[in-house]
Amino acid sequence: MIIKKLSFSLLLIFSLDSNAWWDKGHQMVCDEAYKLLIPEAKKLLDPMIKEHASYGIACLWPDWIKNEDRKDTRSWHYINLPDSEQNTYKTSCPENGCLIDAFHKQMKVLNNRSKTFRERAEALWFIGHFVGDVHQPMHVGYPEDRGGNDHKLKFPNGTSTNMHSVWDGQIIEHMDSLFGEDYLLNKVSIKIDKFFENSQSTEFESWAQESRDIAMQKSVGYRNNELKIVTNEYMESHFEIVQDRIALGAIRLSQTLNRLYMESN
Repeated sequence: MIIKKLSFSLLLIFSLDSNAWWDKGHQMVCDEAYKLLIPEAKKLLDPMIKEHASYGIACLWPDWIKNEDRKDTRSWHYINLPDSEQNTYKTSCPENGCLIDAFHKQMKVLNNRSKTFRERAEALWFIGHFVGDVHQPMHVGYPEDRGGNDHKLKFPNGTSTNMHSVWDGQIIEHMDSLFGEDYLLNKVSIKIDKFFENSQSTEFESWAQESRDIAMQKSVGYRNNELKIVTNEYMESHFEIVQDRIALGAIRLSQTLNRLYMESN
C-alpha cells in the first residue's frame, strides 16, 4: 500500500523494481475497461479471466513473466523511435518484436478459435496490458535511453530517479500522497464519463502517436534531456495527462474487446 506523505527516499526504493504504469495504472485501465464491456463480451471473456479473479489482475501477468519465464516478450512492451523518426505509423519493429507488432499479433490469437484456450486467454491478458503500455508516454520514447530509463533525474532532496519511473508511477504515487489512494480512480471515472461519447480512433498506432507527441512536449522535458530536477510542481502539472491516458486506455480497450465480440458473431 502507498503511504501518504511517503518520503522521496522510500519512493525511490519502490521505483527500482516496479513495472510499466506500475500495478495501479495497469489494473485501473483493465478493470475500468471491463465495466464498459457489453454483457455478451463479458460472458465470452470471463472464463479467460477467471484464473486471475479480475481482468485488472490478469493484465499484470505480462509484467510478471517478462523477466523470468518469457524473456522473449520483454521487447513487446514498448516501441522506441529516434528523434529523427516521430511518426509511429512509419516505424519498423526490431526482429524480436515491439509493442505495436505484439498487440496486433495477440489480437489475431484472441480472435482465432483454432488456438487453444490457454493461448487465447494469454492473448487477452497481453492485449489489456499493451493498451495500458501504449498510453504511457515513455513507452514510445527513445531507443538510446531505453524509453527514459537512462534519462537520469533527481528529486530536490538529491535522491535519484529516471524519466521512465516518474511517468510509470511516481506521478501517481505523488497524487496518492496528496489526495489519498481513491483520488485517481475518482478522477479517471469522471474522465471516462466525459470522453465516452467522443469518437475514438480504433488504431493502435494512433494511440502510440498520442503518447509520442506527449513525450515530446516541452513541459515534459524529455527531449534533449531538458529536465534535470523532478519537483512537486512538475509532477502536479502532469496529473491531468496521467488521468486522461488511463481513462482513454480503458475506453479504447473496452471498445476493442466489444468490437471483437461483435465481429466474431
